[in-house]
Amino acid sequence: MKHLLLCLAIAAALPAQAQEQALARIAAQPAVKQALAYIEKNEPLTQKNMLAINAIPAPTFAEAARARDYEQRLKAAGLADVHIDEAGNVLGFWRGSGKGPTVVLAAHLDTVYPAATDLTVREKDGRLYAPGIADNGRSLAAMLAIAQALSDAKVQTEGDVLFVANVGEEGLGDLKGVKHLFRQRKDIKAFVGLEPALGTHGDPVTYMGAGSRRFKVTIHGPGGHSYESFGLPSAVHAAGRVIARIDDVRVPAQPKVTFNVGVVQGGQSVNSISAEASLLIDIRSADAALLAKVEQQIKDAIQQGVNDTNQRWNSKAISADVALIGDRPAGKMAEDAVIVRTALAAAKVQGRPALLDAAHSTDANLPMSLGVPAVTMSGGGTSGGYHSEKLEWWAPQNAHTGPQNAMLTVLGLVGVRGLDAPLAK
Repeated sequence: MKHLLLCLAIAAALPAQAQEQALARIAAQPAVKQALAYIEKNEPLTQKNMLAINAIPAPTFAEAARARDYEQRLKAAGLADVHIDEAGNVLGFWRGSGKGPTVVLAAHLDTVYPAATDLTVREKDGRLYAPGIADNGRSLAAMLAIAQALSDAKVQTEGDVLFVANVGEEGLGDLKGVKHLFRQRKDIKAFVGLEPALGTHGDPVTYMGAGSRRFKVTIHGPGGHSYESFGLPSAVHAAGRVIARIDDVRVPAQPKVTFNVGVVQGGQSVNSISAEASLLIDIRSADAALLAKVEQQIKDAIQQGVNDTNQRWNSKAISADVALIGDRPAGKMAEDAVIVRTALAAAKVQGRPALLDAAHSTDANLPMSLGVPAVTMSGGGTSGGYHSEKLEWWAPQNAHTGPQNAMLTVLGLVGVRGLDAPLAK
């Protein structure tokens, strides 16, 4: 780890122009120029692949059908050693000379939508509406386009590009796929994830990872008949008091921290005093210390809600168990980190705006937390309505620029034969 940090520090000390000059040389290399042109010319094919991939249901923990389909697509694109690992991730290699680092290009397979969700595509006002089309159908198609472009142009790299279509990014997946990847492989020197362009126009680079802690709160009570046992405390009533106490927690606007009670369940019948109720809670921040502080405030609020209910009914029968069900570490790259400057330079040398985005919670959180350089980039196009079955949309404005930027970034990190040494150390 000390050696890695030293290498990064030395590289970060280079002038910002170093990345731009290296990326300019790479972009001008004949095979790379051909690959960039392939992505733009074949954007209609990328959109066709996007629709086909997105038509296969892939809820978290049930991504197998989409994984098998994507495995065949990566094989057809010309990648080597394509396979599905023990976690369900699809992996494939663009092999280099063996004289450079291994760099991951990743996009998650799963969506937030249940298997029975209607995935029919609707077109309105230039937008394509469908659950999961932006998050993350487009990014999977963009990653496939990059593999096809490298193969079509026969780009020769120094290091290996490891393509990963990973499971378990959404919901309670808790970064299952990338956690497995980094447990199995210690040779990854940089990580580029693809997601929709969150929070801004263009193709921004996300260099901060908003960590999250997720809990299931189970509230227990005595239960009973609503008339005959009236006076016993209800777990559902206690859940209401707990939620009210959580809602009273005050958090700063900056650094940003958020909390949400996303799911509430409980009760047996309309005339039963509930013996059990449960809540699912999500707490997020890119500031690890603040995340821990608010977590404790939420836990205190839960106990206050329990105490309020017991006091109201002159009882000690209500209790609560709090179980951790999700832990995404917070992470952050320095704005002048090599990987960040390389991603920005990829846009700049092509005459596009070099944009930094705010913090988001993505697969890149995990490598950031491990000290592995990581960013998240756009799969291309514009989009919105994420995680809403009726509102999620994607539109093709300048859609080819996202995968072009991502490919050029990866090539800078992994190195192109005959040009500069790989930027990822």
